[in-house]
Amino acid sequence: MKLIKGFNELRFIAAFGVVVHHLELYKKRGKMLSLYDSFLKDFIDGLGLNMVYLFFVLSGFLITLLLLKEKNNTNKIDIKKFYIRRVLRIWPLYYLITIISFF
Repeated sequence: MKLIKGFNELRFIAAFGVVVHHLELYKKRGKMLSLYDSFLKDFIDGLGLNMVYLFFVLSGFLITLLLLKEKNNTNKIDIKKFYIRRVLRIWPLYYLITIISFF
């Protein structure tokens, strides 16, 4: 399925912003040099929350778009099939990361 141009890039930026926020937070808590110790403190502080908001807005948009396309193509929305597709897309990576984290 072709998405809107730049959509995946926006999702990457949102996810990357959350990762940067967490890395800087852990560096600060570990008494290492961090961007929290610079003029960027307020920016880094708000970065994580704002990027989470952006990611959720984009995810909501994507889910709505998928449901509207299904309704347009089939004249109905099969919620059960929709959730099965989502689970099959999300759970394998979730379990992989969970298993890796034990090691």
